[in-house]
This record gives sequence, structure tokens and C-alpha cells, in this order.
Amino acid sequence: MAVPESKKEIRKQYLSMRNGMSAQETSALSDGVSRNILSDERFLKALWIFAYHPLGNEVDIRPVIREAWKTGKRVAFPKVFGDDMAFFEVHDFSELQSGCFGVMEPEALLPAVTPRSGTLVLVPGVAFDRKGNRMGFGRGYYDRYLAQFSRYTTMGVAYERQLAQNVPAQSTDVRMDVIVTETARYVFS
Repeated sequence: MAVPESKKEIRKQYLSMRNGMSAQETSALSDGVSRNILSDERFLKALWIFAYHPLGNEVDIRPVIREAWKTGKRVAFPKVFGDDMAFFEVHDFSELQSGCFGVMEPEALLPAVTPRSGTLVLVPGVAFDRKGNRMGFGRGYYDRYLAQFSRYTTMGVAYERQLAQNVPAQSTDVRMDVIVTETARYVFS
């Protein structure tokens, strides 16, 4: 496979790979990722889980979210407002509705919650590398949001095949503290 040169080329290559996965493969690999998150000390110790609802073939972490609710953790989901994003506490999947870009978002506009000590932010992405760099869809929502705060742990959530040799990073890109796949954990902090 040729080595992609730009973020645009890397994004296109990894989105094509992810979008080409079958529903059965996505489900099986997502189960493996979820098991690795659920057994991770960062998840076990977290008081808050800042989660996401899977879109398309993103890693499906709904089992992680269900376990978080079951064990008394508080869970928040992102909602997009123009160029900004905020997280809102959600108690059940029924409190989500289709929002920006077709992503399931909190329907109620309760006061936004902010990351604090004991917060684990589960971050989806298009591609990651083994240095903790992440590439999303290119709009910068997670980077802008996370740059505002300092008291949280970021966990990149990906399939092993989403790990690139190198993801070009800028000074405004927020690096992951750990990346969890179906086969491994890569720790950077």
C-alpha cells in the first residue's frame, strides 16, 4: 500500500477502509474494543465517562456505556453548536436524537458538564498513530473542546487497523493519553 502524504489522503484511505467493513466484522471488533475498555483501570476508576454514539462503522461502545450506567458512573455525550461542542449528561439512550451530521446527540439542553478529575473521555477518530496522535473528520471539534480543560484522561477508541504509521499533528491537536483497540492498549502518559 502506498504511503499517504497528506492528512486529506490519510483520512480518505482510513475512512474507505473503515466504511468497507461488514456489519459482522464491525460488531465483532467493537466487542473486542469494548472488552478492553471495560477491563482498563482508567475506566474502572472513572467517575464520569464522556462518550459518543457510534456513527456508521465507528467502534460501537454502547456496551461500555451500559456498563457505566449500571455501575453508577455518570455519562455525558457531545452536542455540536456551530463550530463548538459541549457535553451533556445523559441517563439513557432514549435521551439522544439525530443531530449535526447525523450524529446522535443529547436532546435536552441541561447545563453542560465539563471534564474534571475522574473523567475519562472516549474519543472516536478516523486514524491514530502509536504516538497518541489522532485524526478526526477535520473539523477540530474534539481538539477545540479538550484544549479548554486540563483535568481529564483521553482514550482514543479504534480498531487496530485504524493505527497509521504516522498521523501528521499540529500544535492545536490534542494527543491521546491511551488508545484502546480490540487487541491492545497503547499508553502515552
